[in-house]
Amino acid sequence: MPRNLVAMELAKFFGVLAHPLRVQIIEELRNRELTVNELQAALHVAHASVSQHLGIMRNNRIVIERRQGRHVYYHLRNPELAECVTQCLSFVSPDAAESAQILSAIEKAKDLWSDH
Repeated sequence: MPRNLVAMELAKFFGVLAHPLRVQIIEELRNRELTVNELQAALHVAHASVSQHLGIMRNNRIVIERRQGRHVYYHLRNPELAECVTQCLSFVSPDAAESAQILSAIEKAKDLWSDH
């Protein structure tokens, strides 16, 4: 039973990370804390969208907020998460053979489509 509980918690955690904007927020918070306005400017998305995603991340213990006067600063609860995200790039990067195959298919499509 403990394995099931751990698996469920990990699945929930990965589900929170499953949104591209949340991954970008993690990368922005890699080395510093930022306000919603600073994140909005860096990511070029609506203020409400950043706030909504930060709320989800806060509720799932990924970010922590710190209030200073009227400003709310966000930082990663565990800064190693940003490194983990970077390490995951190797799982989504195509290998050389796959890249060559895709590029070849693109070139063939260009040739075929430009003849018509």
